[in-house]
Order: sequence, then C-alpha cells, then structure tokens
Amino acid sequence: MNTNRTTMRKFLTTLGTLAALLVNAQNSAVVSAYMAMEDGKLAEAAGYIEPTILNEGTMVKEKTWRYRGQIYQRIAMSDDAALKAQFPDALDKAIASYQKANELDTKGAEKAENNKQLRMMQAVALNAGNDAFTAKDYDKAVTYYAKSEAIAKGFGEVDSNAVFNSALAYESKGDQAMALERYKECLRIGYDKADIYRYTASLQKRAGDLEGAITTTKDGLKRHANHKELMLDLIAFLQEAGRVDEVESMVGKALEQDPGNAVLYSLRASIFEGKADPKSGAKPSEADMAKWYDMAEMDYKKSIELDPKFFDSYFNIGVLYNNRAAAAYEKCNSLKDDAAYAKCKKAADEIYVKAVPYFEQAHALKADDKPTIQQLKVLYAKGGNTAKFEEMKKLLGE
Repeated sequence: MNTNRTTMRKFLTTLGTLAALLVNAQNSAVVSAYMAMEDGKLAEAAGYIEPTILNEGTMVKEKTWRYRGQIYQRIAMSDDAALKAQFPDALDKAIASYQKANELDTKGAEKAENNKQLRMMQAVALNAGNDAFTAKDYDKAVTYYAKSEAIAKGFGEVDSNAVFNSALAYESKGDQAMALERYKECLRIGYDKADIYRYTASLQKRAGDLEGAITTTKDGLKRHANHKELMLDLIAFLQEAGRVDEVESMVGKALEQDPGNAVLYSLRASIFEGKADPKSGAKPSEADMAKWYDMAEMDYKKSIELDPKFFDSYFNIGVLYNNRAAAAYEKCNSLKDDAAYAKCKKAADEIYVKAVPYFEQAHALKADDKPTIQQLKVLYAKGGNTAKFEEMKKLLGE
C-alpha cells in the first residue's frame, strides 16, 4: 500500500515537473519571440509567439498578447511585401492581441501604451483602405474601413472618415444601396459636410426618389446656406420635378452668390422664355409675352458675354428669335388691313433674321450639330442665300 502511494507521489511530482517545464518553455518562447522581434526577425518572432497563446500558463499573461500585438503590428506596417503576403491577417492579429492584452491588464499598467498602439492600428487600417481604394480594390477598401470603425467603436468613438470613405467605396463598386446607407450614416453621426448631402441626394435621384433628393438638398442648404453646388443641384432637381417658380427663385439666389455664372443666366433665360410661351395653361397677354421674351433675350446675351464659347446660349437665343417671330407672324395673319399686315410682317421678319448670327456662331462652335445646321438651312432659304442654303443641305446629306 505504501509502495503504491509512493509511486503515485512520484508520478504526480513528475507531472508537476513536466507542467513546470512546459510553462518555463513557453515563458522562454515569449522571451524568444520578443528578442527575435527586436532583431527584426519578424517571421521567426511570429513562430515563437503563436504556441504561447495556446498554453495555459502564458495565454493568461498580458505580456504574451502585448508582444504578439507588437510583432504583428510591425509585420502589418512593414515594407516587405513577401513578409506581408506570408501573414495576410497580421493587422487583424495585431488588433485582437492588443485588445486581449487590455482585457488581461487588470491593473492598467500597460493599457495606455496598448491603446496608443491600437490607435496607430486604426490609422494603419484607414490608410490601407485608402490604398486599396486608390488601387480600385473596393471590396478590400470596405473591409479595412470596417476595421478602422471597429477600433474606434472600442474607444466609444466614431471614425467618421472611415464611414465616409466606405460610402465612396460602395458607390465606386456599384453598390448604390449600401453607399446611400453609409452617406445617411454620415449625416446621422454629424459628419454633415456639404458634399455628403450632394452625394446622398444624387443617389436618391438615381434610385428614383426625386422628392427625397430635393428634401436632402434643402436640408443641406439649411446647414450650408448659400453653398453654390448645393444650390445648383437643387435647381436641377426642381427643374426636373417641374417646379418652375421654385427654380426661378433658386436661380436668383444662386446668381447672388455666383454672378459670373453663364449657365445660371442661360437657365433663367429658358425659364423666362417658357413663361412667354407656356406649353400648357393660359397664354400670357401680349404685353407680358413681350416682357418675358425681352428678359429671356437679355439673360441669354449676358450668358454669352460671360462665356463667349457657351454653345447652348447661342443656340437657345436663336430658337428664342424663331419662336418670337412665329408669335409675331401669327399676330400678322389675324390682320385684315394690307398695310397693317405688311408693317407687322416686316417687323416679324426683322426678329426672324436676328437668329442668323447666333446660329452661325453655334455652328462655328459645334460644326457637326445637326439641329443647328437644320436651323441655318431654313434661315438661309428664307433669306434667299442660295449658296449657304446648298452648303447646309450638303452637310445634312440631302
């Protein structure tokens, strides 16, 4: 009986000795990992440190995880492409290791340093996302931005840059639903730069939510009053929605902020022209029609003055003269007196020929524009300019 007890004691002692030896071996491995890391032998250091996180004696020590974090952090930040390829999850392991080290650091002796390194890892993740975005690897970019967000969340913070950049990445990869959700998240967290409203509204419009786009843009202008691009976006959305009076008001406000904008003058001119000759509803009085045409003509000319190469304004003012002449001819046809008719027609002809130099300039700017050539063909025919008429016919392939 005593012999059995003695044998059991020896066996237990042997087990205890082996356990102690294993713990000592793993403690030694932790030290070896650190030394290899300091010598710049990072792959070797990783080989030493990995078994230590599985050993019961070393896996509960803050130092084990801190060293592991440092090893993989250096790998993640290394310029050695082959080394990084050998350890593709180095960044994840570094982050997880520092977080585990903090969990085990009950006295908080190393927490400040670990958190410092975690914040550095957050920057590494954000930059890696930016690099992937630049390389057009949008899936990888989104993954890295999510890591940056997760680290910030661990500190009770929000990485607004990562949220915004992930929205850009989702949009670039064609995932409009996720991009829209991420842009909206930017607004929810207070990252409400003017561009965020613009990108959000643009995606809403593409998704068929024009009213949503208008609302978002108006919200943006509440936060960024008189922001030129937001104003221009709202004008475009309102115009598409057919809200002419609101468009006119917004164009006026936009011109106060950007009086040298040729496009805005051209746009306002088209609004005035639409009031002179509405496609539906009651026609304006003769006096009001003349007033709206005069105001449209003035704005088109201002647009051309500001941008002498603005094709649209040359073409549109030519169309304006055509339309105004057509209205004049219609009035002439209602006259019974021959003398009154002749006088009216002469005045209408003078309006009509005003279009010629503007269409000619439009043709000079866009020589292959078929509608411009067609307009000139008709004008030259009416004016008796046979050579020019034939030239336009030839350009049209007639």
